[in-house]
Amino acid sequence: MSHGDGMAPLSRNTDAGFDPELEGSSYQTAPITSLAIARWTWSAIGAVVGVMLGFLSSLGGGFQATATLQVVGDMNADDASSIGKTLEALASSDAVLRIAVVSLRSGGNRAAEYAAAGGKLPAQGPNKDETDAKDYLSAGLKALYTDGTKLVEINVTRAEGKGQIAGIEANAIANAVQTKIQQDADEHIKKLEADFDKAYGTRGGGALVTATDPEIDSVRKALGDRKAQLLFVDKQSVQVIPAVHAFPAGMSQTVSALMGAAGGAFLGALAAVAAGAGRHKPHSPRELMSLAPDLTVRTTVQAGELAGRVMETDRRSVAVLAMPDTRFAATQLGMAIAHHLRTHGATVALVDRVSEFSPNSSAEDRLWALRRDVRRNIPANFSADMLVVVCGADEEALSLIAGQSDLLVAVVAKQRRTLLADIRRTVDAVRISEPVVVLAR
Repeated sequence: MSHGDGMAPLSRNTDAGFDPELEGSSYQTAPITSLAIARWTWSAIGAVVGVMLGFLSSLGGGFQATATLQVVGDMNADDASSIGKTLEALASSDAVLRIAVVSLRSGGNRAAEYAAAGGKLPAQGPNKDETDAKDYLSAGLKALYTDGTKLVEINVTRAEGKGQIAGIEANAIANAVQTKIQQDADEHIKKLEADFDKAYGTRGGGALVTATDPEIDSVRKALGDRKAQLLFVDKQSVQVIPAVHAFPAGMSQTVSALMGAAGGAFLGALAAVAAGAGRHKPHSPRELMSLAPDLTVRTTVQAGELAGRVMETDRRSVAVLAMPDTRFAATQLGMAIAHHLRTHGATVALVDRVSEFSPNSSAEDRLWALRRDVRRNIPANFSADMLVVVCGADEEALSLIAGQSDLLVAVVAKQRRTLLADIRRTVDAVRISEPVVVLAR
């Protein structure tokens, strides 16, 4: 970019990330991170809403309870895995579900607590058929063997009713598995005794053979050993660890709330970015620089620096453009710049068209001092070395100085009041003069 009258370019906010190659661009998109940080309240609101939704979602999935089957005895990993998977399949078998239904029906050992908790099985079908009740238990059941252990989890999930219902049903099914194993052992013992009686007993119901035949003694001993195995090992092979508490199905309330907060905050930040920076009102110079790194941003207390820029570049005119709600700050800035210029030994004419504004005055009268021919002959028109003009940032003022680089332009905006889009629109109109944005409180 060329600078008329041999003037050096004003320095930019290099610490804010200004890229000289983008200097000719009239608009740059604000960094996504900066915009999300600037609108942090959007993320905060999203996080609060997400926590509420996450918490509510954890309550809407019903309850889950887990009873555990523990395999008893010493065995290698392969045997434990085989038994565990057998129990996993046995838990959902028709025989086990039938035993569980009986325990929950009226007269069963769990009927009272089940009814007190609000549990209710489907009604019996014709001829006391329990197919519907077994299907009901099966629908909420999930048996799972834990690899590398001797444990099988009996998980029951219920979307309706109180949490105790799932726990009572899980315990009923787990105890039904244990009962089925014990019944099978008893049946096996009866069959062994019947087979021995058939082979060695006196037909017609007489007494068993009592001869001391070595073969009979050997069979009788084997029968005793097998009965002992069934009675004291197989029937005791599984222990039940009952479910004590029921928990919300799915994720816990804490996890759901945390995930909801993270998702809500992300969506809030996404909405803040999607809304764009144009409608944002910068809260501080640092925030404005992060949102618009191509702008040169200063504060009202840096009037001395602005005066130094004018002296350094041999410019003779300063235009202070007041955006809405900044008239007082613009006047004060213009007076401060004039003061600092006088401190450097210059005589300064201050033309304040903000404090002296009259709605009846024509644009030509108000903005006469901004005309190029007037500014090029300051000594003759104002009897001074330098000129400071304070005026509103309206279209007439911008059109008079647009495309000119022989003056310093300070655009005065207000924190929390001036839209970034309006700041950019004003800066773009006078970009060739490399304007400075002064953000007033």
